[in-house]
Amino acid sequence: MLFKNKIKSLSLGLGLALTFTSCEKALNINDNPNQAVNSTPELVLPQALVQTARNVVPYNTAGMRLMYIANGGGVSGWGGGFLDYNWPSGHEAARWSDAYNNLTDYQYVINNSVEGNEIFIQAAEVMKAYNYMGLVDTYNDVPYTEALQGNANIHPKYDKGQDIYADLAKKLDVATAFFKGLSSSDVPSSFKNADVLFGGNNTNWAKLSNTLKLKLVVKGKGKVTFASEAIDGIGILTTDAIVNPKFAKIDGKQNPMWQLWGYSASGAGPGGWGTQFLPTPFVMAFYDGSKINDETRANLIYADGIGSPKNQLGDLSVTAIGIPPSTWVLHPESGNISASNYVGYGVVKGPAAGQPILLAAESNFLASEAVVRGIMSGDAKAYFESGIAAAYLYLNKGESDAVTNGANAVTYLANYKADNASSALVNFDLNTTNEKKIEAIITQKYIAFNLLFSHEAWNEYRRTNYPSIINPATNAPYTNSRANAKFTFVSTESSASARDKLPTRVPYPNTELAYNGANVPAVDKFTSKIFWAK
Repeated sequence: MLFKNKIKSLSLGLGLALTFTSCEKALNINDNPNQAVNSTPELVLPQALVQTARNVVPYNTAGMRLMYIANGGGVSGWGGGFLDYNWPSGHEAARWSDAYNNLTDYQYVINNSVEGNEIFIQAAEVMKAYNYMGLVDTYNDVPYTEALQGNANIHPKYDKGQDIYADLAKKLDVATAFFKGLSSSDVPSSFKNADVLFGGNNTNWAKLSNTLKLKLVVKGKGKVTFASEAIDGIGILTTDAIVNPKFAKIDGKQNPMWQLWGYSASGAGPGGWGTQFLPTPFVMAFYDGSKINDETRANLIYADGIGSPKNQLGDLSVTAIGIPPSTWVLHPESGNISASNYVGYGVVKGPAAGQPILLAAESNFLASEAVVRGIMSGDAKAYFESGIAAAYLYLNKGESDAVTNGANAVTYLANYKADNASSALVNFDLNTTNEKKIEAIITQKYIAFNLLFSHEAWNEYRRTNYPSIINPATNAPYTNSRANAKFTFVSTESSASARDKLPTRVPYPNTELAYNGANVPAVDKFTSKIFWAK
């Protein structure tokens, strides 16, 4: 069963001081003879991949609250810093523990792979890089060189985010070369059976590794001393990286996005949770013609397309609520929506759909930016347009994780460009400077990340300041008021002191402050920045 934890790690190396008391008896009543205390890489890798995919959803939800959604009507007592960004020290603490728990699983695969099982080791290294990049992008400095050692080091030091990026890039170079050097016949059946991401496709693993290296270099260029900034010629990942261990409409086995925003296995909706949130006028402007005309994608994301109810974050005067079960679940043309009557496409697809951990759209936008910045060679426009097409196609993938509704990306792209003929955010050739090209790339990435990888949109905003919320008349951020709702996503209730009135980072979790306080860097959520931030 891939959905249940088989291993309970004694320590995550996170600074949690755990005390163990042993009873020297023939039979220790504290031992559960039915709970496994060890396993194998073949069993741990698939559950680790599933957990990585599951972890994307709460990361995404946290990012949604910053970049894409607002409070709905009919609810009082909005707290936890949602409206004013005054986050407590324990804010989003589970992102830390979830990531390190997942990293512990991958380290188990590495530590317990026997000679000749190198493919499990390299897959685990790729996924460790994926998770550590997420931690650095969230917290900056984190335990790395002394982490994941269990009881051997329960107070690990914090490594600089730049140093972690540099080391991850080296490990990814090794992994890319390893997977690139394999033939399909070299991949053992044990790995194919365990690989719920690519089904044992070594070329996709090489391209995922290479794309993650590219992501490190794009974000870290000029701030990280990489051993090599070269990107392997095998290229980027051109397919969506989707984890699917055969999710199904069974309690505990559903797609995590469907479970959160759609329906439970028993058919219950999320209740008030799903209708408490609305899209913002700012994000809708990239669909409703205010900035970009794109009703096609709006109809693939929101229950009522551009007509869906909206609100500016922080505005408590709104009375509108979301469309049940949530505004980002598409409704069928006939009959009422239910757990058994739904469209099956869009952002929240259905209980059996896979969960992406990286989109082909992101890969292409990374490559486009890399070409503009001189990191790699190629055609920046071609990558840019492939990113738009890939973002559209992902929304048209159904529960089979394939496009089965006849969607045509070539036709869509041609219409999209024609409908926005004067927009430099859509038509790449209209950008006459590299900076304007970067703005177009990151803005399209923001659109592609909508409700899927919202945390990555926040990362990119902090790194590039795009999508822009700058008023060209004043060269300053638009005032975060209701009147400017289409021009800024910043809450009207913001208590942030920064120029753009946004937080700059998430605080470290309380557990670290309590148990590893001597090593935790002092930070401020309104002034401290991730090393790659502007």
